[in-house]
Amino acid sequence: MARTTYRIEGGCLKGRALWALRALGVGLFTWLLGRADWSEFGMVLVGINTTLLYALPPLTALMVAFRAWRWNLLLKVRDQALPYKQAWGMYAIGLFLGSITPGRLGDLAKAGYVHKEGTLEWDQALAGALADRFFDIVFIGILGCWAIFQLELAETWPIGESVQIIGTGMGLALLMGGIADIKSWLSERKGIAFLLSLKDEIVQLLRVVGVRALLLTTLAYSVYFAQTVLMAEALGLGMTPGDMIAAIVLVGLAAFLPISVAGFGTREGLLALILAHRAIPNSLEMALAYSGLFFAFCFVVPALMGFACWLKNPLSLSDLKASAVKP
Repeated sequence: MARTTYRIEGGCLKGRALWALRALGVGLFTWLLGRADWSEFGMVLVGINTTLLYALPPLTALMVAFRAWRWNLLLKVRDQALPYKQAWGMYAIGLFLGSITPGRLGDLAKAGYVHKEGTLEWDQALAGALADRFFDIVFIGILGCWAIFQLELAETWPIGESVQIIGTGMGLALLMGGIADIKSWLSERKGIAFLLSLKDEIVQLLRVVGVRALLLTTLAYSVYFAQTVLMAEALGLGMTPGDMIAAIVLVGLAAFLPISVAGFGTREGLLALILAHRAIPNSLEMALAYSGLFFAFCFVVPALMGFACWLKNPLSLSDLKASAVKP
């Protein structure tokens, strides 16, 4: 029987265009480092309350637990729920692969594991992974509207112009990323059929588990925000918990722009602007220090957890590609 292969190499932002875009973030990060006062930065580091940092790794594990529970709930709709320990491990592996791959293949990896070890078709497995991500995007998007008003940015920042600039930038990114690839893929019509099938799968999943998944999303982000507040307290940042949560929400939204590596550059730049807006002393140095803690505990720690799980059950890129082949 003929086989239909769906391309999974990370969408339309690929190759040189992807790295050219991400070089913008690296360049911004380098520029910010050059403007920092390193004596002030050293004083910020010396003043860190390290006792508060001990609570961060357990909170990371708890956050992954809530997200893995949500993903497993989506799999249960197709009678493919995993033993919880296995679901936690696969979700952690997704975080690990998402942190080290240019195309952020974490969601595809979760789908690949389920497709490889279960009876789900590729579009069903991928729908579960994308529906899982859908809740994060919607949740953070809604909070983004609140964050702008919480930080009183609407009166001082040109919101409308900023949206236009961001939209134009993302449009250019799509053009640079290889529209020709998408056109050739969809021209065979099987790509269209796959997308329609995927859409139907996602809609059904959201209809069945929407409320429960939203509750688990709220719990996961509550833990995540507790981490951000603890890091701010450890630094003596001087931000209220509400302001700190609002700031990290906007930083998270900025991370969707494909112009940095692991958020470097955009995270520090936006955070420094917000801290300066709230009249926090040494805003750039504080932003750089906070970013270091954020990267360590919200990127490196989850990635190490996932790496440990991956060593026990590795999935290569060739295995992942093979999972996307439908008989």
